[in-house]
Amino acid sequence: MAMGVSSPASLLGAKAARSALGVRARGARSRFVILLSRHSRTRRHARTCSANGCFTASQAVKNEADEYSMRDEREYVDAGRLRVASKPFTRERGGRGEENGLGRAFAKSVGALTLALAALAAPLASPRAAHAAKSSTAATATAPEQKYTFNPNLIKLPPALTDKFDAALDAVSNEAQALGQGIKAQMIDPWSVEDVWLLLVWSYARTKGRRKLWDKLNQNKAEDAAAFDKSFLGWLDGPMKAVWFCWLVLYVHDVFSKILVIPIDDLGFDIGVYILTSGALAIMTTSRYLPTFLETRFKIMEVALKTVITRLATIAIGVVSVLNAGVCFGLPASSILGVSGVGGLTFGLAAKDILSNFMGGTILAILRPFTVGEEIFITGGSNFRGSGDPSVSDYLVKEIGWYQTTLLAKDTKPTTVPNGFFLGANVINVTRATARVLIVDLRVLYQDRDKIYTICEELEEYLRGSDLIDSVNFPVRVNLTSAKADCLNVQVETHIYKLPLDKHLKAKMKTMMDMMDIVDGHTSGVAYPVEVQLETLPALSGKK
Repeated sequence: MAMGVSSPASLLGAKAARSALGVRARGARSRFVILLSRHSRTRRHARTCSANGCFTASQAVKNEADEYSMRDEREYVDAGRLRVASKPFTRERGGRGEENGLGRAFAKSVGALTLALAALAAPLASPRAAHAAKSSTAATATAPEQKYTFNPNLIKLPPALTDKFDAALDAVSNEAQALGQGIKAQMIDPWSVEDVWLLLVWSYARTKGRRKLWDKLNQNKAEDAAAFDKSFLGWLDGPMKAVWFCWLVLYVHDVFSKILVIPIDDLGFDIGVYILTSGALAIMTTSRYLPTFLETRFKIMEVALKTVITRLATIAIGVVSVLNAGVCFGLPASSILGVSGVGGLTFGLAAKDILSNFMGGTILAILRPFTVGEEIFITGGSNFRGSGDPSVSDYLVKEIGWYQTTLLAKDTKPTTVPNGFFLGANVINVTRATARVLIVDLRVLYQDRDKIYTICEELEEYLRGSDLIDSVNFPVRVNLTSAKADCLNVQVETHIYKLPLDKHLKAKMKTMMDMMDIVDGHTSGVAYPVEVQLETLPALSGKK
């Protein structure tokens, strides 16, 4: 609807209002009617008051009976005269306007009732939508007002430096992508028949080239085979063999595919073989260098702990390599895992002894009842000698493997024990003992029984003052324990400090000799064993 006065702001001020409505000041109570359009059904009324600068504008709408009903009326103030804001909105009441007000009130009541009924019926028509709307409204209403904000970028670089850093990262990323594309292009490049020379050269470098390079680096001095095998060049035999086998498989695959015209996905097969080879190389590298890295970087000195970490790392690398290679070969990862689960269950039931040995090796690595370099005492089994054999004594642990443990006996004969044996065996770790016990029985004659107290006191005083006896952490016991048929028995119980075996034997010998000297100084002689034998006398036998 086109209106001469579109908003109250245009009516502020006497000049603006009068120019917009075309009102002329003809008196304090003069009334003018403005017709905006010939066919317009709306009338505008304007009243001015020259006394106080008031300006009133009203709007009337013509109804069907060609009667005009008052819609609204706004009274404004001449801002140029009073310099105040406009008065609030006013509405005329009375007469026909009052009837129209009642009609509008009734219409509003009917509309409000309709809206209320619609609101009650809406959840019945679509309960889910109503519940969702209610939840959304409740969440919006109960959402707390965010008063504080936190910027995680505590350190912000200047824009110029940020752009340079992003550009450098983009350059590195582009170079890496280009390198990856180049490697991938070389991987999927098909092998030709004449490429067999690469296999021959690689095989020669693996079998003879490594040894010649070793001799040259060591000034042509022939070293023993053990030193060469422990060196880096000796370790390269495994990785070079894996690479040679990978190239051989790809060479045979590509050559025979061309000859027999076999439609095979070369891209997936080549990448899958290279992934398996990379996994094998990673496992070899991890097995060789990860224990050293753990020892130097994280100060992990326990051989068993390093073994467990290395084994878990190699298992993880192997599983990931097999899964990725299987996907490249066209096998879904879920199928590979499913087949592995069924195959693992079948293999476990068929080879429980083998799995028992592997589990034994893992438990030995975790619990560490003994480690490499320690001496242990074990009972004999059906397939190996026990420590009770004089030629065996305590076993020296040489190696703890995945499946078996290698022990070295006293007679230097290596003994291989399956790891499953240690799950139920009693193993005594001799190396971890803090002291060696010494128990000695001293014989005293019956006629020297009055010297028993003096002998026991001097023996105890000697042992507590000896540098070889650990009398602080362990007790020293010297007592008369028994009375035999030919002597009295004084038992000495003490502990000698933990020493190497040869030094321990010498310390034990010195301690025993000193104790015997004390006993001899208070007795009348050595209490030799006396054997009493009753014989039948001839006279008695004849008289009988």
